[in-house]
Amino acid sequence: MHNRPMRHRLTLLASSLFVAVGVSAAGAASFVVQERPLMRPALPAGAEMPMNVPEDGAVRMPYVTGGSPGVAQRINAAVWKAMLDGAAAPATPGSTWTPPADKLPQGTTSLRYTARMVPAGDPRLLALAFSGESCGAYCEDFTTTHLFDLRDGRELSLGDLLTVDGFAAVGRRVDAERRRAFQKQLRELRAAVKAARKGNDDGDADERLELNRSCLAEVASAPSTPSSLVGEDVAIDGHGGLVLTKGRCSNHAMRALDDVGEIVTRISAADLTPWLTPYGRAVLQHGGDAPAPAVDFGRRELHGQLAGAPITMTLGPLRAGAREPGRYAYDKYRTPIDLVVSRDGDQIRATEQAASQGVFDLTIAGGSLVGTWSDKDRRKRLPVIVQ
Repeated sequence: MHNRPMRHRLTLLASSLFVAVGVSAAGAASFVVQERPLMRPALPAGAEMPMNVPEDGAVRMPYVTGGSPGVAQRINAAVWKAMLDGAAAPATPGSTWTPPADKLPQGTTSLRYTARMVPAGDPRLLALAFSGESCGAYCEDFTTTHLFDLRDGRELSLGDLLTVDGFAAVGRRVDAERRRAFQKQLRELRAAVKAARKGNDDGDADERLELNRSCLAEVASAPSTPSSLVGEDVAIDGHGGLVLTKGRCSNHAMRALDDVGEIVTRISAADLTPWLTPYGRAVLQHGGDAPAPAVDFGRRELHGQLAGAPITMTLGPLRAGAREPGRYAYDKYRTPIDLVVSRDGDQIRATEQAASQGVFDLTIAGGSLVGTWSDKDRRKRLPVIVQ
């Protein structure tokens, strides 16, 4: 029913546009984040500039240099591809950036960013937080965030940081905050409606009431699952805690009636620590030096939950375009169910070879696979996460 604005990955609370700091890990040289404003190219004679191409300087992108060999290039490639509709990052530094005339970015009419290295004294992470305006059928402001490990250029996902139980606990905290926000708004609206009707003028309060009722009902019908959490905006508070921002419940047409808007859930470091993976504790709270989670999910034992029930899963080598064998079992029963597994980019589908004919639709999210299991009629959909 409701469309949400763009939400993206993960960031630290960031504050600066230009960053130049030393990184001691592995003896790396200083990283520098340089701002590169986009400039329009000269078009062939008689050619018209396409619609929704940004004006000169309206889009400003970060360009990272320094560090261990290959790390900055990996960060730049990920950021420019994500932010400019698959654009290739410049190969060399420069004061501006002009795209080829046949590869103009369209739809993003303005873009700014902030950058921060954390911790300041011995940086481990680069956080980039973007804000801008995108235009298609209509124009809308958006925010998006990216967080990188400066040791190898890996882009972090919530699936790298939270354990299976951590996803469940964080989801409960987010949903409690969602309920609180909509219940509070409903109480205020009911009082406003009662007061307005005494004067025979209730304005649009009834429509606002209905919107908030439907949003409150959505907390129960669409709770925060692992696959929904990895798609929301996540910040780190600088003290080892998380700040999760849930996109607004209303669609674009109903936005003017949405007084709640985005919902922010703050989780302190003390609460968060038991829910972090070893790697999560290392990069967020400087607790040890655990390696990053493996991102190859083939040929190893995966553990997680299907609708809260513990499961164990093994998948084939996950070669693109190939159909590979796999299997899973509920830990309680230990009866294996065979799977046929295929991969398309970050998407993995595993189909049961049994009478139930259930299907796993999973997405790679850092060190986790998140998604759903659905029955053969696709009427029942249950949340899944394995690591």
